[in-house]
Amino acid sequence: MKRIYGLAVACSWLLTTSAFAADLSPRTYTKAPPVAVAPIFSWTGFYVGINAGYADPTATFGVVPGGSWVGDPDYANIVSAGSQRLGLRGFTGGVQAGYNYQVNNIVLGIEGDLNYLGLKNSYSTPVLPGASGGTYWASGDVGLDAFYTLRGRLGLAADHWLFFVTGGLAVTHEKFSQSINYINQTEIIGLPITGPAGGANAGSASSTAASWTAGGGVEYAFNQHWSVKGEYLYVNLKSMSFTSVYGPNGFTGGTYSMQHNLSLSGLNIFRAGLNYHF
Repeated sequence: MKRIYGLAVACSWLLTTSAFAADLSPRTYTKAPPVAVAPIFSWTGFYVGINAGYADPTATFGVVPGGSWVGDPDYANIVSAGSQRLGLRGFTGGVQAGYNYQVNNIVLGIEGDLNYLGLKNSYSTPVLPGASGGTYWASGDVGLDAFYTLRGRLGLAADHWLFFVTGGLAVTHEKFSQSINYINQTEIIGLPITGPAGGANAGSASSTAASWTAGGGVEYAFNQHWSVKGEYLYVNLKSMSFTSVYGPNGFTGGTYSMQHNLSLSGLNIFRAGLNYHF
């Protein structure tokens, strides 16, 4: 019995020791998965896009009668009829492409665009009696149908936001026409004598002119590829003129020449755009 009891005690000691040793064995740990870090957004790269908006310049017509008009009784009336002011308001839309380069939070860029302008207006005076006989009236029209720009951009980036100023070259396409009409079939000293249909100082001019533009705006990127922007541009517009000689050929009373002038206020453009970034 003593031997059996001793053997039982020995076995119990061995089992307890083994269990304690097992508890002291090194434990294995599972490495936690790495935490994904969102990439820092950058404006650097090429982009293309579309734009649409609103433009509202003002056109001012003016005439300077010359030749036999000087001293004519209707000189002041003709100047008044030919001097008109027209507002031009309408749609603009186009495409743009450019490149940005970001250094810290400063963004340098260049952008070019091609744009349609649907701006046109016209006027026509009623038929008015001349100072010493005859009748006269005036009419004219003006239109701007396109503009193009090549601009530098300087911006301040705040993550997905970009605040920028821009400026550079602008090219516009403008056109206008004007007609100063006169009918007089009575021989009066100082007045042109016309047939029943009358005659006119009339003509037209068009111009593709280079000038300058400046503006600014803000752009927001939804992700690495798509952004939207709001932008204001001021485009300087050039004046135009042409000269005419009173016709038709064969009328009597001297040479009634005239200079027709058109001046345009700056082109104010408010537009929104959508860009795709490569």
